[in-house]
Amino acid sequence: MTMHIEQNRDECRGCAVCVAACRKQHGGVAMSTFHKSINEFINCVSCRDLSCIRLCPTGAMHMHFLGVPVVDPDECLGCGYCVDACRNHVPQLIDGKAVKCDMCVDRQLQGKAPYCVKACRRGRLKLIDGVLG
Repeated sequence: MTMHIEQNRDECRGCAVCVAACRKQHGGVAMSTFHKSINEFINCVSCRDLSCIRLCPTGAMHMHFLGVPVVDPDECLGCGYCVDACRNHVPQLIDGKAVKCDMCVDRQLQGKAPYCVKACRRGRLKLIDGVLG
């Protein structure tokens, strides 16, 4: 099982409140991005090749049982292999550690939507195949 956050691009107005909510809840670091030029919300889509996991030399990047790659900061060396491997440019190196969208798995385990999905008051973002999906 893998999950992702789906965007209705035709209905999205490009306000990027989803990214602002993410940034606010993650200490000023946005785990997702919004490209206004193409009106697209970009976060981890748990792609089929999972190169971020395959190339991680320590196993710090691993698959959470909810179906999304997550990073264990205690195991991360900060090598950047996951950053280079991701075609969507989701992982980032911050303060020598990889960070990325984890689709708020802790919130999902409490039956709550990820911050970005919750912030989208128009319902343009939806969690697919997750605990709430």
